[in-house]
Amino acid sequence: MTMLDYCAIDFETANSYRGSPCAVGLVRVRGGTIVDERRWLMRPPEGADWFDRFNVWVHGITAEMVEDAPRWRDVLPAIVEFIGDDVVVAHNAGFDIGVIRYACGVDNIEWPEMRFLCTLVVARRALALPSYRLPFVTEALGHSMGSHHDPLDDARAVTEVVARLAAQEGATTIDELAAAHRVYVGRMERGIYKGSVAVSGSTGLADPEVNPDADSDGYLYGRVVVFTGKLWAMVRQDAWNECARVGALPEKNTTQRTNVLVVGDLNPAYLRPGENLSSKARRAFALQDSGQAIEVMTEDDFLRCLDGKSLADVTALLEATD
Repeated sequence: MTMLDYCAIDFETANSYRGSPCAVGLVRVRGGTIVDERRWLMRPPEGADWFDRFNVWVHGITAEMVEDAPRWRDVLPAIVEFIGDDVVVAHNAGFDIGVIRYACGVDNIEWPEMRFLCTLVVARRALALPSYRLPFVTEALGHSMGSHHDPLDDARAVTEVVARLAAQEGATTIDELAAAHRVYVGRMERGIYKGSVAVSGSTGLADPEVNPDADSDGYLYGRVVVFTGKLWAMVRQDAWNECARVGALPEKNTTQRTNVLVVGDLNPAYLRPGENLSSKARRAFALQDSGQAIEVMTEDDFLRCLDGKSLADVTALLEATD
């Protein structure tokens, strides 16, 4: 019998500052079935309560819609009561748990205690996809979402992801699901924060902890990155650390999970199929031919991506290393 008991959560924010919650969706699950749900509007903490045009465009919530709603600090006790002792599950938990941490920081109140699992990290481990955003993951698992960026619809979609990934592994608890894909269940309590990130493997390199606060809009965020050949700008360990800093997951070998292969010690003019490349590069081209979305890039390309933007938008990093 399944014991998938947990609470799914999703926040929307008023502006680009993480500590500006204006809405939350909560879904309680017992035995794998939704038994209760809540959606609350709120005014962000004072000092973080302006509404950016972009955020309004994304979720449709305006300052006028929340002008009579309670402040964050007044909604937080109801959120904590609804969650109770459940493990909290979110897609990109670094963001949603970060909303709680940052908003509490603005109001100078303690973080609530909770354990949490990130389905974005689990999906990276479980699936080989070109994107790990929530709508893409749910579609890949055979479920169509409702209104993306409605917090309650997004929280419901998280429960679909959990149900399908748990069924694939025969997992009957959130802890079993996390263990099946070698992902830590995160923890937050009294100033202590441990992210829900991938468990390190044994590769001969020290596996860095993926940054739970990395920019989810970053170019490399959520991608599995493999390196081959000699890097000139940094040693391999530093490259792995940089991947983790921007939310990418570095791995040793090219597999069906790989999204990016960085080829060092190579003239970009010769970066094409059929040349005398490493086995990892040949494997990447073979996977490309079979339909897998792998981007093969040079070390210069990789450096241009490290500030989280696309190659076309970034030149400063390379200029700084000249």
